[in-house]
Amino acid sequence: MKINYFKTLAVQPTNHFVKQVAAKNFDPEAVLSTLSDPTELYPSRSHPGQYRVTGNGLCIVGEPRGSKFVLLTIYKDRVVTPVRPDQLNTPEGRNFAINGRNKR
Repeated sequence: MKINYFKTLAVQPTNHFVKQVAAKNFDPEAVLSTLSDPTELYPSRSHPGQYRVTGNGLCIVGEPRGSKFVLLTIYKDRVVTPVRPDQLNTPEGRNFAINGRNKR
């Protein structure tokens, strides 16, 4: 499957991505629709080289690697969840815990 904003890249999901789709009970058709016709595509500020692809209430995080767009993780778009303990080990996580979500 080719994705329209990286015309030369094929999609390659990681095991983590596949597990997250199943664990969070996301509709595979909604995932494919988000990739083929995203609402937004923007670079991650916290992880250079990664992109967020949004649509259908989903946010897919991936990065170009050679001829592939590797799907790293997926979550509900714009749903703020409590900071996990492991996130407090990073400056970004601590900033988020103190200041809340940064606006794009």
